[in-house]
Amino acid sequence: MFPDAAVEDIFNDLIEEAADHLLDEYRDFAGGLTLPVPIESIAEHFLKYDLEVTDQGLFADPAFLGGISFETNTIFVNASIEDHEGRYTFTIAHEIGHHVLHKELYDELIADRSQILCREEKQKPLVERQADRFAAALMMPRFILSDEVKKFSPKMPKTLGEGLRLANHLKNESGFDNVSISALMNRLKDLGLIHQSIP
Repeated sequence: MFPDAAVEDIFNDLIEEAADHLLDEYRDFAGGLTLPVPIESIAEHFLKYDLEVTDQGLFADPAFLGGISFETNTIFVNASIEDHEGRYTFTIAHEIGHHVLHKELYDELIADRSQILCREEKQKPLVERQADRFAAALMMPRFILSDEVKKFSPKMPKTLGEGLRLANHLKNESGFDNVSISALMNRLKDLGLIHQSIP
C-alpha cells in the first residue's frame, strides 16, 4: 500500500469530476446509462477487467474485501461479501476508483508488478479514502441524485426520520437499489442534500 505521503491529496471536487467523466465515457460506450449504475458492466465490458470472487490467498481473511491487479487486469472480491449487494458492488466501484485515481501512481512506485492493491475493512489510508469517495460518486452520481432528491423533497430534510424517508425512497423508487441506506445517507450528507446535523 502507498504511504499517505506518496499520495496526492485530491480535492473531493476532482474525484467527483473523475467519476462523472467515467460515467460520461461509459454512457457513450453503452449508448445510455440506467440506474442502478451498472458497476459490473463498467468494470468488465468498458474497462476490460475480469471479476474474480475468491476466498483464496489474501482473501481467506474476510478483512480484505477486495483488490485490483493491474498486471492481470483482475478485480478481486472477497467471497464473504458476494451476497451483500451493497458491499459487493461498492467494493468493485472502489477498485475502479483505484484504476482511475491511482494506476499511474502504482506504475511509478511499485516495482513488483504482481502486487495487488487491496481494500481492507478497517485500515483507511488516504488512497483508500479516495477510492471510497470515488465509489460513492460513481454509484450515486451527484447530478442524478440531486435531481431525484428535488423531485421527492422540495425542502431539505433536517431530521433523521426525514433523511431516512428520503434515502428509502431513493433506494426503492429512484433506482439506487444496489447501495445501502447508510451509503445513501452518507452521500446525501456529503452533497449537502440533507442537514449536516443528521447523524
